[in-house]
Amino acid sequence: MFRGAGGTLLSRVLGFARDAAIAYAFGASAGYDAFLVALFIPQALRQVLGEGGLAAAFVPVYARANEHGEGDALARSAFLYLVLVLPVLCALGALCAPSYVPVLAAGFARETMSQSVTLARWLFPLIGFISVSALAGGILNAQGRFFWPAFAPAVLNVGMIVGAIVLARVAEPPIFGLALGALLGGAGMVSVLLPPLRAVLRGPWRLWPPHPALREVVWRLLPALGGLMVAEVNTLVDNRLASHLAPGSIATLQYAMRLFQFPLGILAVSVTTAALPRLSRFAARSDEDGFRRALDRGFLTTGALILPALAGLLILGMPILTVLFQRGAFTAADTARTYIALGGYLTGLWAYALVYLFSRAWFALGRPLLPVLAGAVALVVNVGLDLWWVRLWGTFGLALATGVAGWADALLLGALLWRRCRGGIDLRMLLPLALAVGGMTGALLLVRPLLAPLGPWGTVGIGVPLGIALYVGLAWALGITRALAGAR
Repeated sequence: MFRGAGGTLLSRVLGFARDAAIAYAFGASAGYDAFLVALFIPQALRQVLGEGGLAAAFVPVYARANEHGEGDALARSAFLYLVLVLPVLCALGALCAPSYVPVLAAGFARETMSQSVTLARWLFPLIGFISVSALAGGILNAQGRFFWPAFAPAVLNVGMIVGAIVLARVAEPPIFGLALGALLGGAGMVSVLLPPLRAVLRGPWRLWPPHPALREVVWRLLPALGGLMVAEVNTLVDNRLASHLAPGSIATLQYAMRLFQFPLGILAVSVTTAALPRLSRFAARSDEDGFRRALDRGFLTTGALILPALAGLLILGMPILTVLFQRGAFTAADTARTYIALGGYLTGLWAYALVYLFSRAWFALGRPLLPVLAGAVALVVNVGLDLWWVRLWGTFGLALATGVAGWADALLLGALLWRRCRGGIDLRMLLPLALAVGGMTGALLLVRPLLAPLGPWGTVGIGVPLGIALYVGLAWALGITRALAGAR
């Protein structure tokens, strides 16, 4: 587990280094807009495969087959059919790029649209690298080998850093250097993950019939694909509407989303990853009291971690963005636009953390379609608000719509959970949480003008640890840490 955490942390750090390199080389430009639209479908597949979809579908089936001595045969069958299907899929994606790219970004200028179509043709093979890497990583996780699957995305990040800093200097236009770097990084992921599987892949390969367990894997993937469609339509609508705004608007949303997703990826996912096994055990035993305690524990822990992060990003978001991105082609005006979009996203930060928790609770209860249906309701809310607010506030309106839609999702899932297990969420700790976060917020607002002469690096270097220390002290004084220790 700790090796996996180390690999994940390294990948996250290199992810910020990647974004900083891209910001330096391209800023919030039309060229980077074209790249992001071209990357949309490979990135969407990465979400469903790399963010738990393939793990939920393949790993349990593989583990069960392994107990009967069929695990290696299932793995070889899965790899074989991936290798047969992926070249056809990549070729079709490249050929159809002139048809689907205009759907994703109808507002692009002709030159940007042409560039995005060409980039999509270059980047579509990335789906093959990501798919093979996801399958290999799932098998390694099932074997209890966590470091390499967690580390592999770092290799992709390194490839994109090389593309932005080195290859972009010799490519024409430079954005094609970033695409080549992404492909090199994808190939690097495969080269990292396949060698540890030599023992699994060594053996007879049978084309027909496929392993009987593959059908179950496909059926398990369908709910994940449904959830992906709901989530990615939101991004599609945002990108399409942002393509009608000023050049660089899609890039602005992307930079803001990177910082928004950081506490979700580190804090919320950690809480829900720990909560899911407990919730599943209590649900399997029909232990409703235990299930309610585990749910309340996750709710309290999520709030205690996410709310101070939200306040800190609102207060220190501008200097943090300056430190991370403002250099080279990324200007002070780009930083200001990104901070405004970040503010819109942050309205839904706690909501999306709760969606992670509540959806896992429904998975544990054996109702995986409810989160998909709630996400569909949130999608309708998001699209409606997008169409309304983009005319009023541009990229801020798109980000704010995403935040509000997150609350629609969280409240619907939470209300259904409340009916299913009354008392599962104790709201009495919200007042101490509000006091602790409010005290930290007030102190940082008072101190920040004193830190301003130190510049953004000094403000971040002192303000972040100071905010953490203030919050921890207040949480201890108000009994939050004792409540968390009791829950643990």
